[in-house]
Amino acid sequence: MQFVADYKNLTLGSVYQPIFDSTMTQIGVEALVRIVDDKGNTVRPDEFFHSDATCNTDKINVERLSRVIHIRNFAQSDISHLHLFLNVLPNVGELFAVEDVSDSLLAKRLVELNLSSSQIVMELVELDAKCETNLKIAASSLADNGFQIAIDDFGSNASTVSRVKLIAPHIIKIDRSLMLEFEQGNSEKIEVALSLAKKMNAKTVIEGIETPEQLNAMQDLGFDMYQGYHLAMPEKINLNTQQTG
Repeated sequence: MQFVADYKNLTLGSVYQPIFDSTMTQIGVEALVRIVDDKGNTVRPDEFFHSDATCNTDKINVERLSRVIHIRNFAQSDISHLHLFLNVLPNVGELFAVEDVSDSLLAKRLVELNLSSSQIVMELVELDAKCETNLKIAASSLADNGFQIAIDDFGSNASTVSRVKLIAPHIIKIDRSLMLEFEQGNSEKIEVALSLAKKMNAKTVIEGIETPEQLNAMQDLGFDMYQGYHLAMPEKINLNTQQTG
């Protein structure tokens, strides 16, 4: 009953990882694509999207198709009242700078599925953008239409202080590498991240929590939201049987 998508020799599916607030109440899920080729081999999404061997058109099409099935599966789930975090490639995000978001296919699809733009968190991933100014325009346009904007994997690659200051996101997701450095006694980077979020009036998510000790340490630092294998694994979403039956 869950939506999948076919693209060339690939089949795309959705899994969702819960995100929790400081009281360990689930507030939403991050949608993640799972890719399988026509021989049944799993294709790692990070390698697909980060590889120079994958042409830009294929990256854009797979990302867009993934977003379609993520939203449709979420809409028929038993947690469709929560927040849905969606990964957005910066070069795809830039396209929102040149279209009317209120009249976009994305906005129309949300209305059709009884979802609100305020539930949707658009995560700009850590890859480079062709034009950071266009990315800012796109983020502002999405925000003006009720979407929340997040910077994903802050502290990694292009998810930098300058991008945060340019985009002014609602949420900053902190890369787990900063947590690992903190565990090794280097607290500077994670303290800078938290200070920046406070200055920008942005909420924080710490990613990649895999042990109780990491959770306790991050709670002591005062993060707003928490995500990681220790809390919940990415899984297929539970359908709302009353809605779909």
